[in-house]
Formats: sequence, structure tokens, C-alpha cells
Amino acid sequence: MATIRQLAEADLDEVSSLFLQLTPEARWSSASGCAEYLRELLFANPWRALGVPSWLAEDEGRIVAIYLLLPRRMEFRGREITVAVGCQMSVHPDYRRDLTALQLAKAALSGPQDLTLADGAHEKSRDMWRALGGQAPLLYNLHWIRPLRPARSLLQALTSRRALPRPVAALLRPLAGLFDAASARLRWNRFLHQPAALQSEELDPALVAQQFAELVDTDLRPRYDLESLSWLLAETRAKSGVGDLRGRLLRAGDGGVQGWYLYTLVRGGTCELLQLVARRGAFEQVFEHMLAD
Repeated sequence: MATIRQLAEADLDEVSSLFLQLTPEARWSSASGCAEYLRELLFANPWRALGVPSWLAEDEGRIVAIYLLLPRRMEFRGREITVAVGCQMSVHPDYRRDLTALQLAKAALSGPQDLTLADGAHEKSRDMWRALGGQAPLLYNLHWIRPLRPARSLLQALTSRRALPRPVAALLRPLAGLFDAASARLRWNRFLHQPAALQSEELDPALVAQQFAELVDTDLRPRYDLESLSWLLAETRAKSGVGDLRGRLLRAGDGGVQGWYLYTLVRGGTCELLQLVARRGAFEQVFEHMLAD
């Protein structure tokens, strides 16, 4: 059985090699580049003083599994709390049938944090967390898709699932393009025009840090300051293969901030919305502005 211990900075070279072996879709050009990214993420983040460790499993001196945790400061009903966000759990195939993943999860829960969040867990991971007493609240786990080019999106989905041969998809692509060009100009289309009532400008991290608490009044919310928010944006830009980072701040005619959105721009591909914030009563306009953008 593997031994569980805290991940140290000296482990990063071996950890990055394992990570690249188990997640080739991450598309890192080299193990050294991945190691530097993990060093910045785990040992140079703005919340490292909170003392939330990452964990690894080793057997006979070889690292066979990792669970990377990023500490965060958040607020719960006005009280500051320490949160551990699970970024990545990777287990070597030879150790997926024993209790290695469960041991890592239990070790993570033993840390100094008030709350542990699993980011992007699949169904098996969710079942494991539930077995440990965790919950999967619906409103924090919604995943939605809005096709901006419906026909091309359908072709891409069918091709990726091997439900449609690639040569056939290539033949249908021009017709799909014509359909999408027509549908983008229909009056019912919610991203035909940007709402004229809102004025758009480049997203300013300082203004976001200042306005976030005023616009977001949920029970659980991140606590931002300029340093931590700037670091998060820089790390997102540095992440391989996510596309260009695009953010817009929206103001009303009187200059008041109505909200903002931040997403990864992948031209001709799938973009991911990272954050959308809107003042009460302005969500519809902010959402439509984001679609139009």
C-alpha cells in the first residue's frame, strides 16, 4: 500500500513527470515548464501563508499519485474562512483499484482549512466525496453550453463522439456555415446586438476587487484584493491551451458599474466563461452583452 505525505517543493520534477504522463491533454511542451508552473501555483501563490498543503502517495520511493490543493480566502455569510480548492487528483493506473485516491482525499480533509472544494470532479470522484460525507449542491455544480454557431457546434460534437465520420463532417461544414451565418442575423437571436444601454471597457482588476463585495451578495464568495486577483489572472493567461483571456467591464449611462464578464477566447473553438458578475436587475443585459461579444 502506498504511503501518503505532504508534497514538498523538491518533489515537483517527479510530480510534473507523473502529471504529464497521466494527463497528456494538458499539452505541456516540457516537464520543466510544467514543474515551474506547479511551483508558482503551489508555492508562490498569494495564500501560501494559510498553510494548506498538497499531498502525494509514494510506493518504494516512487510517486504514484498526487492531489494538488490551492488555498483561497473566501467569505461565508460575512466571516472570512480558509478554503482548499482541489485542482488536480492524478493516480497511476496501477494504483486505481486500491484505496490510494481515498487515502489522498482523507489526507486533504485533515488540513487546516474550514472548507474543501473539489473543482471539476467527475462522477467517480463525486461518489468518493459523498462517501466521505461531502455534498454536491446543485447550484454550485451547473454546467451549461450556449452554441454561438449551432450547426458547426453540432458537427463538432458528433465528430468528437465518432457519431459522424470526419469526411462527412467536412462535406457538411460549408452548409453549416451558411446556416450559422443566417441564424446569427435573426431577430430572435439573443446575441444579434449588444445592449445599447451598457458601455464596455477593458476589465480593470483594481475595480473588480473594489466592486466585487458590493455586487456579489451570496452566502459563499471569494475574497479578492488587487494582489490575489492580479495573480489569478496572470496564472490563467499562462495556462497552456486555454486560449486568450478576455474580460469586459460594463457601465450604465451614468457611469455606474453594472457588471463584468471574463472568458477564454478560442477562435473557431469552444470558449469557457470563467466569471460573470451582474448588479441586481442587470443580469439579462450583462449576459446578452457577453454573448454578443
